[in-house]
Amino acid sequence: MSDRERTRYGEGMSEKVDALFAGEPPPPPIEATARIRALRAALVVALPLNVLGIFCWTGVPGAAITLWAWLQADGQMARVEAGAYSSEDAADLMRLRTLSGWLLAFCVLSLLVQAYLLTTNFYSELWGML
Repeated sequence: MSDRERTRYGEGMSEKVDALFAGEPPPPPIEATARIRALRAALVVALPLNVLGIFCWTGVPGAAITLWAWLQADGQMARVEAGAYSSEDAADLMRLRTLSGWLLAFCVLSLLVQAYLLTTNFYSELWGML
């Protein structure tokens, strides 16, 4: 297998093929329950911070947590593609990556809205009423 093919198909794939033809059993899937739980918890915390950030001058904490969740989920995609996780865990990780990507796009949009609202009297009037 050439270096380009190894890069394209991943190292995990060639190890599985070698093990298949050598008669060795495939390695057991990696347990991803703790990672999935941590990513879900991070997104549950980040969502209200992102929404409330629009009204409280800053969405940076929510955006940082969302970015961390997306980076973690995106980092697991190489293992998902290599087949290191069970199909259920792989599906959960792919859904979490998609969800965190959408939340990251929402963060960018909310930060743009905040930048616009900072140029108006919105925050002064909102906090003046309270």
